[in-house]
Amino acid sequence: MRVEESIRIEAPRERVWDFVSKPEHYPEFMVGTQWKPVEGEPSTGPRARFSIAIEVGSIDLGGTVEFIEWDPPHEVAWTNITGIDQRGRWVLRDCNGQSDATLRVSYQAPGGVLALVASQLAVPLIRRDVRRSLAALKEAVEGGPVAGGTQ
Repeated sequence: MRVEESIRIEAPRERVWDFVSKPEHYPEFMVGTQWKPVEGEPSTGPRARFSIAIEVGSIDLGGTVEFIEWDPPHEVAWTNITGIDQRGRWVLRDCNGQSDATLRVSYQAPGGVLALVASQLAVPLIRRDVRRSLAALKEAVEGGPVAGGTQ
């Protein structure tokens, strides 16, 4: 299953990049997820790894993900190394001094027909959390400097 949503943010793309490229800032805006750096692994940039927990309704899914694409300040993508099969991508586009931020998430629960049904049933919950995350990102970016950020 795949979910994709976008939002316009009244800030330069580099400022938005400060948020989406550093998962230590994800608690400020990523709804329904927890990201923790994997000890001994990079915490930003290509091949950075994180343990994640994703809330889907009353179910917590988790695993380890790795950044597999890194194109500052435009795009960062991750995929699972362990746990549920999932991928994500932030795409940032400049729009006359503002930014269009897109979050794409795809996932597949393991198993047969029941897993397919469960994945379908989770789509509205995932879409809701992606929309909430984008709205929270907009608020965080437009609201002021990032603690420990570059601006």
